[in-house]
Amino acid sequence: MEQNVKKIKRSIKVFPLFAAFSSDLIFFVPIDTLFLTLVKGLTASQITAMTMVSLALCIALQKVILRMVEKIGNIKSLKLGALMLLIASVILTFGSSFTAMLVYRCLYEIAFMFLNMSRIVLKNNLTAINKQDDYYKIRNRAKILYSIITIITALLAGTLFNINNYLPMYLSVFVYMVMLGMSFIFYEAKLENNDDKQEDIKRKKLKITSTIFLIILSNTVFYSIIKMGQNNSKLFMQYDFQEFLSIEMVTYYITTIVFLSRLVRLAGNVVFGKLYLKIKDKLSIVLSVLLSMAFFLLILGHFLSIGFIYKVIIMSLGFFLILAIRDSFQVYIEDIALTIANKEDQQEMMIDIEVYRKVGTLILSALFTLILMKFELIIIECILCLLAIVEIGISCRLCKKLSQNTGK
Repeated sequence: MEQNVKKIKRSIKVFPLFAAFSSDLIFFVPIDTLFLTLVKGLTASQITAMTMVSLALCIALQKVILRMVEKIGNIKSLKLGALMLLIASVILTFGSSFTAMLVYRCLYEIAFMFLNMSRIVLKNNLTAINKQDDYYKIRNRAKILYSIITIITALLAGTLFNINNYLPMYLSVFVYMVMLGMSFIFYEAKLENNDDKQEDIKRKKLKITSTIFLIILSNTVFYSIIKMGQNNSKLFMQYDFQEFLSIEMVTYYITTIVFLSRLVRLAGNVVFGKLYLKIKDKLSIVLSVLLSMAFFLLILGHFLSIGFIYKVIIMSLGFFLILAIRDSFQVYIEDIALTIANKEDQQEMMIDIEVYRKVGTLILSALFTLILMKFELIIIECILCLLAIVEIGISCRLCKKLSQNTGK
């Protein structure tokens, strides 16, 4: 089949930049709680409600979004995702009511379900030029670029916020206007399984094999642990440090740790990008072991009584591990999922992966909210550590299954 190789290579080349900037509202993330509470006047309960409602809506709309993606295709889906992210940033910037903030959050969450189709476009383009094994390398390159960008925005956003509360948000709106324009550069190679003649074939539901089930389960458990662990562990350290330091000093320690964690995240992407080429499918086991070690170190630091500085070092190392492995596991799961799935199943696979991430996060969020009504954060950290140990078992099963598969 004749392909426009020039457009394919251009799409592959622009992907890391597009993926890095569209991975989040990059200027908003460093000052998110400050902006929502001080500028928009939201309470902690309202912020939690926004998150839970938006996650529940994405889960409820899973089939609707899948049908839309199938109808409009991967390229138009990523354009729609970029448009929704731009609209979300505009509403977040100029909206003034809780309802407006709720609409922003819902659009924000749904946007990523459409933006995920850019990964299918990348995989198909690489397959078309016989470089499908480069998927991890290019996705990891996007993660490295994203890490560098977040380091820069972490330094800039706070300063800009102090000059004018809306400056970081104006920059976000500008960035996502550029991203929307960039989405029109993408081109998707035509493969035999996604040729126009396939439009007449009745759509069949994705067949959940034992391997696909383990991929989705492993992704759900790992991502949920990472998401809830990152948020709760930062608060966990804050409360521990408050027993020894003033609020001002605690703020200094926490902001320093968060900044250093972004450097570690960058280093982790580089290291695991090279490690993947050597250990392939065993990467998930390595990352799962490191995840359990992260929470073990946080728990150990909490109970340590030989000196405050040792507590800071040990707990920080645990927090750093969470950030170091976060991106690598996500890219690894995407790579094997898109390799295992048939071409006609890729859209449903990517949406399922995103939806079950949200399901896992929603369940843990609700569970932890109930637990914190009566217990301390140390209970949450212990639960996360136990779940990380369970994930080691799931990763071992997945690795065994993948080693048995010689094809799809």
